[in-house]
Amino acid sequence: MGSKDAKKPKDPVPKSAEDALNGMSSTERILRRIHDLYAKGLVSSDGTAEKEGAGSVGILQIAADPLLNLTDIHKPRKKVNVMIIGNHSAGKSSFINWYISEEVQTTGVAIETRGFTYVTSGRKRETLKGDATFAFYDHIDGLQQFKGITENVFTEISTSKAKNFACVDLLDSPGLVDGEMEYPFDVVESIVYLADHVDLILCFFDPIGQALCKRTMTAVERLNEKHAEKLAYYMSKADQVEKEHDRQRVLIQITQNLAGRIKNSHAFKLPTIYLPRDDDRPLKVPIPNALEEVCEDIDKAIRLTVQKNLTTMKNDCASILRKIGEAHLTDKANRKENNQRALKGWGFYFVQVVVGVITLYVSLCETFAFGPVRQIVTGHLLPLAKASKYDVMEATLLAFLPFTDVNTGTVKPRWLGVPHGGAYVLFVLTCLLATIEYMKRKVWAFHPVMTKKDVKRLAGYGEYVKELGKVREELYKDYFKGLSDRD
Repeated sequence: MGSKDAKKPKDPVPKSAEDALNGMSSTERILRRIHDLYAKGLVSSDGTAEKEGAGSVGILQIAADPLLNLTDIHKPRKKVNVMIIGNHSAGKSSFINWYISEEVQTTGVAIETRGFTYVTSGRKRETLKGDATFAFYDHIDGLQQFKGITENVFTEISTSKAKNFACVDLLDSPGLVDGEMEYPFDVVESIVYLADHVDLILCFFDPIGQALCKRTMTAVERLNEKHAEKLAYYMSKADQVEKEHDRQRVLIQITQNLAGRIKNSHAFKLPTIYLPRDDDRPLKVPIPNALEEVCEDIDKAIRLTVQKNLTTMKNDCASILRKIGEAHLTDKANRKENNQRALKGWGFYFVQVVVGVITLYVSLCETFAFGPVRQIVTGHLLPLAKASKYDVMEATLLAFLPFTDVNTGTVKPRWLGVPHGGAYVLFVLTCLLATIEYMKRKVWAFHPVMTKKDVKRLAGYGEYVKELGKVREELYKDYFKGLSDRD
């Protein structure tokens, strides 16, 4: 990884023929590609590394390297999350079934208390319950703080390829009602929590049900405190209002109730929507249907997420490169500091040796001054030393023996005339040695420095991240091409 002669990465965007083969849209491919760059790195569609030596090193693995330790880099989701809220019978589940062209959600007049259901695309039809859903969507793990929620969270995996479903996770929420209806969990707080983890919130109001129910209005008000830019409002089932003046009256009522609860109410819109009927009977009164506007809101959220993820990737790569530069500067400073510490440490070591020699001398002097020892030295060792041919032995013994008055034979205290002064000197010297040892250890506590292998690894990361920057530029080109083709 990072070698200059490494092969150039393949085209990060498959050709149009391959697109037709795998059926991926441009936005879906880009979202997946960004996700894979974080998880796997420069890996081609067949699972092999696009860059020699790259292996499967993704942005997350680079960021988590102890040399960098970038804990604020997270993997972007490869799908847009859209939550639908509203009162009971507002048509949330029906809209999801229509959007994906498959009956995965239960619809009807009965109040459903199953809770929250994620509807996502996959290769096989499957239903996940409780803990399995939290394992599948680990970013909402904190939702389990709400008592009773685990048994009421589900995931429906569909194989549908309709519309832009491959890029979207639709989150169906419980129908909100007033009165004595008891939920097994705090429904409003759960919605507010999930709002932190979605990209778009569709709020449906049923004109013939409980569009103005207190719980719905409370949820809308709470969501507007932090997520006003994510909210889009619609009056659903508009075709069930037979008379135009009744429809206008309901629209006015909903608008008036929302006006005091939402931000930027001057730009507030409440389009009417309804699902296509099974029969071809024309409506008695033509009603504007903004159903495609809902789809466009979802498509817009997808496009914004693509832009956000590309920007996030740019910022994260810049953070890695900046951290690599900081690591080199820190390593250089540490090496300089360690050199200074080494010199100081050797200085303390030299002083410690000198003090140690003095301490040893004082210890021997005190030992030789001890009566029985002095008698042995003067009575036996000193005569032997005088009789030997080595004068140095006699001089050494005399150097450690205390001074003795030749006239009286009395022993004179060696240390400034203080009896047992050597013990005091030893105490001071021992304290001094302990202090020097502490200072030496403190000074010789070197900062960690990078090995040659670490430096090579960081250099490889730098080259690799630059390659990722080129891939990001290609993804942006593909994104703009997709916009022009769409136009």
